[in-house]
Amino acid sequence: MKMDFAGLEETLADLDRADLSAGGIDGIFDRICQILSESRAAGRLVAVDDMAALARHVLRREGQKGSRFANLRVPIDKGWPNASQWARYGIRLHSERDGFGIIDAHRWEPEWLHETDRPVFEDVFKEFNVRRNLQRPIDPFLGEVSGFDEYVSPGQREAVRSALLLPPGETLIVGLPTGSGKSFVAQAPVLANGFEGGLTLCIIPTTALVLDQARQMEHLLKRRYPSRAVHPLAWHSDLTEDSRNTIKSAIREGRQGVLYCSPEAAVGALLPALYDAARASLLAYLVIDEAHLISQWGDGFRPAFQMLAGIRRGLLGACPTTPFRTILMSATLTPETIGTIDSLFGPAKNVSLVSSIYLRPEPQYWIHREDNQEAKRRKVLETLRHAPRPFILYVTKQEDAKSWLTILRGQGYRRVACFHGSTSFSERKRIIDQWGDNELDGIVATSAFGVGIDKRDVRTVLHVTVPETVDRFYQEVGRGGRDGCHSASFLIFGESDLQVAKSIASPSLISDDLAFERWQAMFGESTKLDEFGLLLEIDLGSVPERLRQESDYNQAWNMRTLIMMARANMIELRSQPPQRFAEFESLSQDTSDVTDEGGWPEYFRHTIVRLKLMEHLEKAEFTTAIAIERSRAFNASRNGERLLHELLSGTEEFSTLLDRLYRNHSPGRTVVVSKACGGCPADRAQGHISNYYAEPIAMGIAGNHTFDMSAWTRRFPHLDLSQPVLLLSPQLLDDATAYSVLEAMVSTFGIQEIGVDPGYRMRETRLRSLHRLTPSGLLFIQDTEEESRQSARYHLPRLTKSDGSINKFLFDLIRPLHVILAARTASDPHHPLRNVGDTGTNTLNLDQFLRGARS
Repeated sequence: MKMDFAGLEETLADLDRADLSAGGIDGIFDRICQILSESRAAGRLVAVDDMAALARHVLRREGQKGSRFANLRVPIDKGWPNASQWARYGIRLHSERDGFGIIDAHRWEPEWLHETDRPVFEDVFKEFNVRRNLQRPIDPFLGEVSGFDEYVSPGQREAVRSALLLPPGETLIVGLPTGSGKSFVAQAPVLANGFEGGLTLCIIPTTALVLDQARQMEHLLKRRYPSRAVHPLAWHSDLTEDSRNTIKSAIREGRQGVLYCSPEAAVGALLPALYDAARASLLAYLVIDEAHLISQWGDGFRPAFQMLAGIRRGLLGACPTTPFRTILMSATLTPETIGTIDSLFGPAKNVSLVSSIYLRPEPQYWIHREDNQEAKRRKVLETLRHAPRPFILYVTKQEDAKSWLTILRGQGYRRVACFHGSTSFSERKRIIDQWGDNELDGIVATSAFGVGIDKRDVRTVLHVTVPETVDRFYQEVGRGGRDGCHSASFLIFGESDLQVAKSIASPSLISDDLAFERWQAMFGESTKLDEFGLLLEIDLGSVPERLRQESDYNQAWNMRTLIMMARANMIELRSQPPQRFAEFESLSQDTSDVTDEGGWPEYFRHTIVRLKLMEHLEKAEFTTAIAIERSRAFNASRNGERLLHELLSGTEEFSTLLDRLYRNHSPGRTVVVSKACGGCPADRAQGHISNYYAEPIAMGIAGNHTFDMSAWTRRFPHLDLSQPVLLLSPQLLDDATAYSVLEAMVSTFGIQEIGVDPGYRMRETRLRSLHRLTPSGLLFIQDTEEESRQSARYHLPRLTKSDGSINKFLFDLIRPLHVILAARTASDPHHPLRNVGDTGTNTLNLDQFLRGARS
């Protein structure tokens, strides 16, 4: 049996004969089993401090289950902690005899925290699920290929459907909270359309996430195609030359299906193969995850991320027929980010937004300022001794990550690792695997770790730094509590941390004069690609004469200049196929290496732009346009700095701050935030903590497709398709007859959306395979009860089965064809005292329909 609390005590009573092979009932007991197995082989307790922290966790958690005070009988010899060692972890050892003692753990109430912030971590130890169950039944055609029974939330459902309905060549922005299933938005088209449906290229900011997403996708594809070999799905620096060539060939031949890579790989080593695929109409989707990074300017600025806009335009231009679709996803979309995406991935009229944002109810927040570095170190270590496991300790700088790992190892922690931008690929993979297998209790990390990695039971996120933005802080806090239970966010900072954050957050924007000089130099050495001189190939190595030397530094600033000009609507970033394919393909593995941070491949130093401002060489016009963009960037930076200081002060409720950060009222780009907070200093000071939050609004896109209605109009030419068609039966239909109508509508008339009540959906199991009768395999099933509160707006032919009465909202649905199946005696929602059999004009009798469907 798997170990639980009672089993742990039995195991400790006779460790030599205990069976540890089954592991634990959860991650905490798994960790304890691993330590005990290793200790039995060593003849003494190993990882003493790790074991002490885990013992505290299980004691506090067990004590929360009832009124009794939890205790545990443990050995007092063979390397087990003595009373003073246990006490460091808030644990009391007593009643020692016969080689054993009793331990119990008390609450942690550090005097250096305000009294309203004490005790700490108690709700986290309870592991009580505070997330609302927003699951919805999955559309059967996706359930069949994925193995999933539900959508995580209505927001995920609308985002997935919108991705499938997105018109070719257009862009979809998806805003979903962490843990709401953004990954499935990219996975669903691959699973639904198969490998033959074209390549879905998923561009991911970190190697950790590239590997994690590829691992999840591989699992789904093996389930979908059990007898088919799956190509490598991740492009990374550790691939062999043979593997690289295999992936490129698969892309060119339409066999790859899906690939996860970094922005640097997409604009560099993979580009020739992507252009070949585009020319052959083999690109289906371009997916950019963590799209909020596109609007960032600080020291972590990655030109390749914003170069993607130009690469996308170039690839779209290479598509001879059906252009690919673009999806940009993030859990944290600020108004500034949305505006940047509109300008770089527009035009705005071809950009749609699906947003269903609720703030995470799981994190509980503690903030403490300590300017004395030694005192700060002591408080961090005290926090970690009492904190629930597993934990992530976040820093900003790589050298700080290495330093904190050394400190933790010096404290006796063996089950910790360090992850930052320069961590080698093999080490990253090892850490991610160990993290997933519960072999690590903690990670010391920069922001390179954790984005998107689905470790569901992280209980503590400790910042010993000040993130440069509230957005980054909230992203990293979101690594905890993804299982829906409370997690702890603890931030301990000092003045030096504030200064580092401020220096990073300040936008690295070029001055007006220098920007003009750089543009003059680039334009002067550019190559005209069209007869009007509007399309230009720019050499990023061009520099003003007074700056002299060429360098990566100059290339980066030139790229910043171009991106600022693009955001100021002076130019449009584009790309063209690499001119020297043979040279690019023969580059060594080192030059096409994929890095997570900084720069793009050395060889990719040319880019394409299209002029939009004809007065670009007039300094006054140039500086005016740039000044507007500079002002916008600086204003956004100042607003971000104010929000950050308010957060660090702890005086305002966190959900209010986050609502101000993410809410957007721009026309067509509305983002409504459902506020939630698991508990923060302001809440505790007011004595009020509520886990309630409203169900977030979720609206999919309408799409813009043309459907062949000829089969319907040929049989029923007298009916008006601009309004709902009432398909009337003499009396309320039984389930079997209703299904026969649905079957005919799907197979004969191309219906792709059906509306039914939850009861009928549960009773009629044949609905699960109805999609197999559609030519496209696409069939959405709507819940009419849910729709009555918020109806969908898809541009799909539809049938709605009405039970007893007809809801008024059904007449407002705009569809190419909308058939409402109802009894003649159903009341008319516009004339409640009359039935639709007497008032309806656009009607069809059931017998007429069945004869027409068979003809």
